[in-house]
Amino acid sequence: MIVRHGAPLREQAVEEIRAHIVDGTYLPGVRLKEKDLCETYEVSRTVIRETLRQLESERLVRIEPNVGPIVCVLSRSEVKDLYQTREILEATAARLAASAASAAQVLELEGICDEIALADHADLQRLIVMKNRFYDALMAASGNKVIAEMLQNIQARISQLRRLTLGSPGRHEQTVQELAKVVQAIKDRDADAAFGATVAHVKSAAEIAMRHFDGTPLLPGAFAHSTTSTKEIP
Repeated sequence: MIVRHGAPLREQAVEEIRAHIVDGTYLPGVRLKEKDLCETYEVSRTVIRETLRQLESERLVRIEPNVGPIVCVLSRSEVKDLYQTREILEATAARLAASAASAAQVLELEGICDEIALADHADLQRLIVMKNRFYDALMAASGNKVIAEMLQNIQARISQLRRLTLGSPGRHEQTVQELAKVVQAIKDRDADAAFGATVAHVKSAAEIAMRHFDGTPLLPGAFAHSTTSTKEIP
């Protein structure tokens, strides 16, 4: 159910369903039935159809002929392209932050990095929330809103793979070390070092994602190469 507020109903529905795709409530390959969505979010079919068209434009949902809307399943080439694009954008944001970040913004990045270091590595949802806070702080420190918007969509599309990479053995400790290098470079106002440290961080995540994508999927059927899975909403 949507808790109605000042924003248009369609916008609220987009935010809710997008969030449920990102957090894994609706897994890749799951069929999104309009009737069920109307009942779940207590909105009209018109609102749901407009919402699904918006999510299709964000490549989070695919409308399959004779099947209907399903949550997108990423292909291997899409995963590779998304991580390559994330690498360029995120590293550029770090480079900008090294020049533009205020002292308060640097302290915020350090604080979040410390929280991630102390977090339970088994609590993947909490880790993702904290990492999202780190990226939000990094984007704010960069001062570039366009990069922030582009990265938000990329992070949404690779959300299930992010759970996979963070849950890999030793990845939590490695992530903490990588982020600490990014923050230190920003603190030192070393733009090249900030760029390089961020590239290394994203490449590490991409290598894990691609390795698992080629082998064991994150969840049963979640990353099958076919995009025509018709599992129903649970």
